[in-house]
Amino acid sequence: MFAREKPLPQAVLSPNAPQANDLIEEDGIRLGSAYWNPEILPNGHIVAIGASGSGKTQTLKAISFAMHQTYPQIQVILIDFHGDQDIAGETCFPLHMNSDWGINLLVLNLDPEGGGPNLQSIQVVALLKKTLRLGPNQEGLALEVLGECYHRRGILQSDSSTWTREPPNFTDVQRVIEDRIENGCKDSQKLQLKLAATFIYGIFNRAQPELSEKLIRIDLSKLPPELAAIAAESLARQLMNNHRLQGEIEGKLPYTYLFIDEAKEMPKIAGSACDRIIADGRKYGLALVLASQSERHLSLDVIGNSATKIVLPVDQTEAKKVARKFRFAEQKVAQLKPLTALCRFGTQAQQVEIIPYFQRIQEER
Repeated sequence: MFAREKPLPQAVLSPNAPQANDLIEEDGIRLGSAYWNPEILPNGHIVAIGASGSGKTQTLKAISFAMHQTYPQIQVILIDFHGDQDIAGETCFPLHMNSDWGINLLVLNLDPEGGGPNLQSIQVVALLKKTLRLGPNQEGLALEVLGECYHRRGILQSDSSTWTREPPNFTDVQRVIEDRIENGCKDSQKLQLKLAATFIYGIFNRAQPELSEKLIRIDLSKLPPELAAIAAESLARQLMNNHRLQGEIEGKLPYTYLFIDEAKEMPKIAGSACDRIIADGRKYGLALVLASQSERHLSLDVIGNSATKIVLPVDQTEAKKVARKFRFAEQKVAQLKPLTALCRFGTQAQQVEIIPYFQRIQEER
């Protein structure tokens, strides 16, 4: 995810079974045999790893559910790639071919020093190039097309007062490409073929939901992986841009938590939304919970910049690498059982028996 990885210091803690006097202060969210409190940690970011059957999904759902109950003022947004992150009390926006909702990739960053249509066009084309494998000529043409879309809407890079006008979407993109084809542009025909899936599914042509509720799930499970990755990246980037515009927060409690289970589904591009959130989200009130089944999908920078680390059972072939990356004893990692996790909260580490989501929801009833 990050181009350069910084080395971690040698492991100095080997968690044992938690003792009563070792537990974090009983304030915040009860994970199980320990409490997690983002207000006393350097940042609110969480990185989690666990193989299939480890209890990772139940752990993430437990954290998001408990967060919504414990900190009702915090907005919780879940990007759900597999359709299994449903939470009681949620507002769900399913994105698929027949959905009423979509994600507008062309929504502008209104930051006068780092926004506008030119930068947005560059970022969108870079994302399309990576996920849809655009060639150099198609990349250049796509930049021209997006620029024309903004220009037709009267949105100009040189005039920031125009940036608040209604942005174009992929209906505009489709129309501009068709106009160019009618004028005999053969390269536009090739670009149209590359973008065919985006036009067929239509999720980038539709209205974007207003994300005003406190517990929201964006269900991307019915989309092709490439389109789901584009939608997730765009949404995460919009969240970061909006929080940056609000300015730096006072205190440590974030305004918003973004949950992403399956880091591998996110686009691997330079300056990605996850990169930006991990690096700068803390001071603007946006925290990231990023999870994966494999250590290969989590860089040392992501791990190093997340104050909370959760290791659930992993494949035995990865135990050594996971132990090294997360700075836990290899034997401890290898002996983990489902819903038993090695957790590091800042400088404190311990083994935790996780209370899963299904148990929490049963207790609620």
